[in-house]
Amino acid sequence: MISNFPSLFIALRYLKPSKKNTMVSIISLFSFLGIVLGVGTLIIVMSVMNGFKIELFNKIIGINGHLNIHFYENSNTDNLNQLLKSDNNIKSFIKIIDGQGLISSKNISTGTIIKGISNNDFENLKQDIDKIKIKNELPFDNSTAIIGTKLKERLNLQTGDKFKLLVPKFSNTPFGNIPKVKSYTVGGHFDSGMHTYDNNLIFINYSDANKLFLTKNNKPYIQIEFKEVDYIDTFKEELVKKNIENYRVYDWRYSNEAFFNAIQTEKNVMFLILSLIILVAAFNIISSLIMLVKNKQVDIAILRTMGASKNIILKIFFLNGAIIGTLGTLIGTIFGICFVLNINSLRVFLENFTNTDLFSSEIYFLSNLPAKIDFNEVLYVVIVSLFISFFASFIPAWKASKTNPIDLIRKE
Repeated sequence: MISNFPSLFIALRYLKPSKKNTMVSIISLFSFLGIVLGVGTLIIVMSVMNGFKIELFNKIIGINGHLNIHFYENSNTDNLNQLLKSDNNIKSFIKIIDGQGLISSKNISTGTIIKGISNNDFENLKQDIDKIKIKNELPFDNSTAIIGTKLKERLNLQTGDKFKLLVPKFSNTPFGNIPKVKSYTVGGHFDSGMHTYDNNLIFINYSDANKLFLTKNNKPYIQIEFKEVDYIDTFKEELVKKNIENYRVYDWRYSNEAFFNAIQTEKNVMFLILSLIILVAAFNIISSLIMLVKNKQVDIAILRTMGASKNIILKIFFLNGAIIGTLGTLIGTIFGICFVLNINSLRVFLENFTNTDLFSSEIYFLSNLPAKIDFNEVLYVVIVSLFISFFASFIPAWKASKTNPIDLIRKE
């Protein structure tokens, strides 16, 4: 009897291309490439979806905060102010009044969203460059405004230029009710990295915005950003405990949860679709091993007569497929990670080479292609790929181990 049979050596020998097994070698090559492509593509797509979700979330929170507290008329905010100043889980909070209007300059008009913030809050916002990049060359006061970069370009404005802002708050005049119009000077611009804000938002001084927008139905609100997003529900409970009344609370989930759920659903669907690439490669492994078993019938008979057990035959052919799956998964993982780490450089190269905009901010909201590798997801992709490869390798290997050597010798 033969013990410790060199199964791995024989499996590696069968992997070498030969004239007799040309078709088997070609199918094995396609199996290997299919797994590399499938694993690499899965890691790339999952990372881009992660990066897109995280970047979009950060941009939205940077402008709108985690939670907004709106008060009704005659609300007492003393308890709230004490809570905001004493809670160490709060990263920042600012008082805002906002509204909509029409911005006009040089015969060009467009709708805009206006946010009024105080000088102190404006300075704090400038310092947090992860939220928004602000460049102002003129003092931020009642005569100046900070506008989005895309809006500035669209209106062909430069720092120091004047524009008119029309708001839907009417004044009584001898000619009837007319909307309020005020002129502002461009004091600077901001770049949030998100097309929706850069193309539609302007900041003006809080005291001036209060005059323009304060009505019975439109009052200032408190915008809060927490150190951890999971603290939102805990903070809501604190509001109840402190007996703070006459308020409405809107957190980021109120207007964005459906959107982020749609992104997660799309990510899951993409995972299932791209997993089919690995599945097709697995069928190629099965096909190549079935052909290999058929071509190696004589070898199997000789090995069995020399004392090789059924388990050794199974191990030889199983290792043959497992090596293809393991190497394909390993190289696919390396390829996917390297691609993600250099994805923006590759994007810029392809855009310059093809002279096209592959990632338009008008379509995808963001000005760059974000990607975030989640190594838990990478591990999951690797496990799925190896499982499919090993399962596909086991089926023909198990069939080869059931071969009767006597029947094979008779046929020969």
